[in-house]
Amino acid sequence: MILPKYNWHINSNEYSDEEKEMAHNLNINPLIVSIMFQRGYDTLDKIKSFLNPDINSFHDPFELHDMQKSVDRISLAITNNEKITIYGDYDADGITSTAILYETLQNMGANVNFYIPNRFTDGYGPNSDAYKRIINEGTTLIITVDNGVSGKEQVDLANSMNCDVIITDHHNLPNDLPNAYSIIHARYPNDEYEFGDLSGAGISFKLSTALLGDFPSELLDLVAIGTVADLVSLTDENRAIVKLGLMAIAQTERPGLSALINKAGLKLDNINEESIGFGIAPRLNALGRISDASVGVELLTTFDDDYANELAKETDSKNSQRKKLVSDIYEDAYQKAENLIEDGHKTLFIVGENWHEGVLGIVASRIVEKFNKPTLVLNLNNDTNIAKGSGRSIDGFDIFKALNDNRNNMVSFGGHSMAVGLSVNKDKISSIYEDLDKYADNHHINSMAKPNLNITGCINVKDINQSLFDDINKLAPFGTDNEYPIFKFAHDSVSNITTMGANNNHLKFKLISEYSSINVLAFNNGRYSEAISESFDALDIVGHLVLSTWKGRTSVQIMLDDFSSSGPKINDQRSRVLTKETFLGKGTYVFFNNNILQQVKKYIPNESKCVHIDDLSFDISSDNIIIVDCPSSFEQLKRIFYIKNLKELSLILYKKELISKFGMPNREQCAKIFKFFAKHNGFDLKQNLAELCKFLNIPKKSLFMIIKMFSELDFLHINDWVVYESKQPVKKEISKAPTYQKMSDEISLEKKLILSSKQELSHFIRNEYDKRKDAVK
Repeated sequence: MILPKYNWHINSNEYSDEEKEMAHNLNINPLIVSIMFQRGYDTLDKIKSFLNPDINSFHDPFELHDMQKSVDRISLAITNNEKITIYGDYDADGITSTAILYETLQNMGANVNFYIPNRFTDGYGPNSDAYKRIINEGTTLIITVDNGVSGKEQVDLANSMNCDVIITDHHNLPNDLPNAYSIIHARYPNDEYEFGDLSGAGISFKLSTALLGDFPSELLDLVAIGTVADLVSLTDENRAIVKLGLMAIAQTERPGLSALINKAGLKLDNINEESIGFGIAPRLNALGRISDASVGVELLTTFDDDYANELAKETDSKNSQRKKLVSDIYEDAYQKAENLIEDGHKTLFIVGENWHEGVLGIVASRIVEKFNKPTLVLNLNNDTNIAKGSGRSIDGFDIFKALNDNRNNMVSFGGHSMAVGLSVNKDKISSIYEDLDKYADNHHINSMAKPNLNITGCINVKDINQSLFDDINKLAPFGTDNEYPIFKFAHDSVSNITTMGANNNHLKFKLISEYSSINVLAFNNGRYSEAISESFDALDIVGHLVLSTWKGRTSVQIMLDDFSSSGPKINDQRSRVLTKETFLGKGTYVFFNNNILQQVKKYIPNESKCVHIDDLSFDISSDNIIIVDCPSSFEQLKRIFYIKNLKELSLILYKKELISKFGMPNREQCAKIFKFFAKHNGFDLKQNLAELCKFLNIPKKSLFMIIKMFSELDFLHINDWVVYESKQPVKKEISKAPTYQKMSDEISLEKKLILSSKQELSHFIRNEYDKRKDAVK
């Protein structure tokens, strides 16, 4: 049995008349319209708008709170040649936010520079010492991007030094907002923007649009990277940003971005949201995690080819270093997490020493992925007695709210519902952890034990083709709130199960339906190779469709998202002989023939049990039920399938002689035998059996079977081995004889249990088990 990682919620594939009509009007697969309806796009206009975002999809930037006030102040600063400093952030969203506004102000002729805080010396968000340095160096206007709303103290400091602060941010707003000159935020209280899920780069892009008075198409590549990297909702304006931004990246004239894409092993003509999420963004993030994120801004804004290649090489090197650090820390954090779970904690508050603080967010994400518990991973500095790190959450649990009441007990804190950054004094760790666990308990975190997986519907493998893939891809770009559609795939069987990778940690296999097949790729699931082989006929697969190119040939494949198998593990151990070695396994040995039980019971190990089928309890406590011999009827076999919580079923199915070896009696044989006894009334079988079998050319066992059938039908009578013809037999079909019916059933059972292939046997057993299980329910 393979248990799924997620709770599956499968939507129906039934299409309404309205969905079919819209699909016809749009000339697309009804499945796509059904997906749109599931996601709230339930009119033709909504669907058209979603499928075809353009410049008209962008809202007026001046609808954002304080936008006009901010534009006026910046324009005044440019006019007066004031020194403007953009205060950014060290992740990919912060880097692109900074690059967007820096390039905009440069093009407007501003006296502008930028400052990216250092993760290790400045910490997360606004830093008072950094503000002092910036202002003392002549800055009279600070513009924050991708940060600032948590910097009340820093804004007060700037105000006292006669420096205005314009905050542009998208993070959760605190109850007490900074006294900034202006705040541009899509969710500003009582002045919410039409779309509240812009990234930091998105807000920066809106400010640039307002400043320039025209739509800045040249910045779409940067804002798309920041939007995808920050995992914000890919709906509404963000969808337009990424859709158009991907086209801009493919045609980018930025030598730094081109060089970075090349280092990531990507191609400009094949860039999509995954290219950003797994190729570009991690490299930009690595800069801030390992060293100086300012390199990222320079990389994205330089137009010097040689300098761009140099910066791209440095960025890629930092990413390699980041990977090694994550691997080393994860191993240690994993063990600590297991210990906390054993101690009964609802959440994971993991503290280590000598851990690189820049990668703790990634480690936290991987721990969450493994254990599905809200996780904080912090490094304790023994010189300062301050633990600093990051937290990541699970669906349905707002980690920002869970920790926010303890904000005053922390050195620093910020973030949103799914991710936080924090610094905590060593002596406060225990109380904060205790409060976090209580919050989790009060909010019923146990009911969140397994995350939900929304499955769009079911597709049969035989219906998958390039056309379907192309229609699904019209929903791209995919991401938060517009996830790639996940399907359950109907199939007949599984084949070609192989492991891949240096450590055989990946898996590849085929799903087969009628005359069609498709490859399935299952990364980090190599350990399930044997389990899939054993459950090939009971495997439920959910995943999404991807394109794969190998040796110039492109094909649609399935990327596995989850899988499961129901029912017991079935072990095919069929044998024509029983030896002492047959009974080495541990379990409960079940017999249908009592004579065989008595003959071999001395070989059953002491730690195992042996039982006749008639004495079998349905509540038996045994992980492995071992069927030794072959039942003579299906009714006997069915008793096995009523065993509760059947985990493993081993099938030896020994039978000394197969009924099917002799076959069912045919009309010619029956007529020949009946005529003989009609001519030889009172024939003595005991004296003449061998000669009779030779004369009739029929095996002894077959002869006895037919005589018994004739007796049951009252065609013949037998008394002390002497056969007499009935005087007035009633004409009946031989198939009405109980022995004929029993023999027919036994042969049918032999074909299913003994003469079948491994796959056929497993399929038959599992189907019958599922029928009984459903009947019990």
